[in-house]
Amino acid sequence: DLAEHGPDGWRYVEVDPRTGDESLGGPVEDIDGEWLIRWWPAGGRAEIGRLRDAAWAGAVATVNRGLALVVDYGHLRDGRPYDGTLTGYRCGRQVRPVPDGSCDITAHVAIDAVAAAGAAAAGCPYELLTQREALRALGVTGQRPPLTLAHTDPAGYVRALADASAAAELIDPAGLGAHWWLLQPVRMRLPNLRDGQLTV
Repeated sequence: DLAEHGPDGWRYVEVDPRTGDESLGGPVEDIDGEWLIRWWPAGGRAEIGRLRDAAWAGAVATVNRGLALVVDYGHLRDGRPYDGTLTGYRCGRQVRPVPDGSCDITAHVAIDAVAAAGAAAAGCPYELLTQREALRALGVTGQRPPLTLAHTDPAGYVRALADASAAAELIDPAGLGAHWWLLQPVRMRLPNLRDGQLTV
């Protein structure tokens, strides 16, 4: 659900499913209002994540022992985008989000809200880091192969160069590397991915 904050508080945003035209609806329910007060204090326009948080908590609750992982693009409480992040994609291009089935509709995740819900379900703390940090700790560097390989194994060099290019894209801090990795242990020690290496 979408909401906008105005002089009389938070109101739901109603959307015409054929045109995408928006209008303000009624005041948000108390339960959504509580989520907004806690997780979207800057006001503006918000994507209410209460049901998503509950879904993650439910998933974590099914884990007997192990590590639950979320990887997604998102934002933190102190940096919520004032205008929200709802958008549409069609054939890989960003378009106006019209809920008529003609495009995919998506929004960034309030990742700290998700994390808090999972930690409450698991009864233990979580770890939150960027994809760049996580993949580098797992050994992904994006480094180009040595040029000498081009002389001794040209085909191998081309393959290694392609792998390095793909890895660099995954850890680019201005792109996919900015995705969040949320690690939620359940009845196990939290893996350490912060020191440039994986330890459990």
